[in-house]
Amino acid sequence: MARKKKKQSSRKTKLILPLLIVFLLLFSLAGTVYFVFLSPGTIPEHPPIVADKHGDKPDIIYEEPITEPELHLIQPDSIKKRMLSKEHAMVSIVIDDMGYIKSTGSELLDLELPLSFAFLPFGPFTDFLIAKARHNKKDILLHLPMEALDSKWDPGPGALYTSMSKEEIQKNILLSIDSIGPIVGVNNHMGSRFTSDRFAMQACLSLLAEKNLFFLDSLTTPNSIGYSLAKDMNVKTARRTLFLDNRQDKEAIIKQLESLVQIARKHGHAIALGHPHQATLEALKEYRQKLQEQVTVVAVHRLVE
Repeated sequence: MARKKKKQSSRKTKLILPLLIVFLLLFSLAGTVYFVFLSPGTIPEHPPIVADKHGDKPDIIYEEPITEPELHLIQPDSIKKRMLSKEHAMVSIVIDDMGYIKSTGSELLDLELPLSFAFLPFGPFTDFLIAKARHNKKDILLHLPMEALDSKWDPGPGALYTSMSKEEIQKNILLSIDSIGPIVGVNNHMGSRFTSDRFAMQACLSLLAEKNLFFLDSLTTPNSIGYSLAKDMNVKTARRTLFLDNRQDKEAIIKQLESLVQIARKHGHAIALGHPHQATLEALKEYRQKLQEQVTVVAVHRLVE
């Protein structure tokens, strides 16, 4: 019996010993991996870099993901806060070319908006429309025809030309004013050549100064000196911000009205020029309430300085 127990004990020893050796080897290997590869300070703080083929500009071969900073998005409410209030944003709309289209001109005069009206001299329906404008207490301007850059365009009766003398220019202006009656100011009809000519504009503006009339520069050309020269000569003046109806389409005109509102809410004032077109009338009828909710619509004399 003793010999059997001794044999069994010897067998157990032979089995345990190899297992113990295997365990010790695995423990040693794990320790080596930790201290060589995973211990603190062994991972480089910056990704490794290698030189490019020419050895001058290193390229990053490993790059950690970068989180973009949060953008400060402009919200609609913050835009509104920066816009001027209705009381401080003034808009004027001047209807040019009055005196030639009776029905649309008459409807525009009856529109419940403080529009201003610029009349061409010697128009066939001027007397009828002028009487209505005065009755409705509208600002009335002389829409003074002036020489265009392209000679194929005829400005119409009473036009001013750069070839005229100072006396001829002023005489024509006086005749045009007489054809309309009392006015608050003048703006140019066409005039891309005339408003760019210093001598011609000095002759015109000096008379307006005598008559205490303002000059609204229609800006039919970026070369116009009308506005700047008027300021130099101490003539009350303003300039057109945009045209409403270069495209005679109701929706396009409404978009222009929306632009007019935005400009006025940003800068404090804006002046639009329109014409007695049916599309212009329809656009103003449709947008009238929205316009008056967002800005203060005033007669043009309020915006000259």
